[in-house]
Amino acid sequence: MAHDQRSLKAILDELHEVLEQAPEVGDAARESLRQTASEIRSALERPEHSPPESLREQLSSALERFEVAHPRLTGLVGRIADALSDLGI
Repeated sequence: MAHDQRSLKAILDELHEVLEQAPEVGDAARESLRQTASEIRSALERPEHSPPESLREQLSSALERFEVAHPRLTGLVGRIADALSDLGI
């Protein structure tokens, strides 16, 4: 597995931990981020399939929702988006 993929998986793990420890994050937002993270993991595990184009759009939407209320989540989602870009996803 490439370094960038390992780094992205580590960030996804961190996102999961933060979501578990952030009760102020609403259920809908939490589930949306979990679903997106799951889709990213699936794309990484099956590189022969191209990932859905909507992954970056989903992350951008999540960033907009979390910028003010959840700065740590915003930072994590931004790092995930950067890692996806580095991987060409």
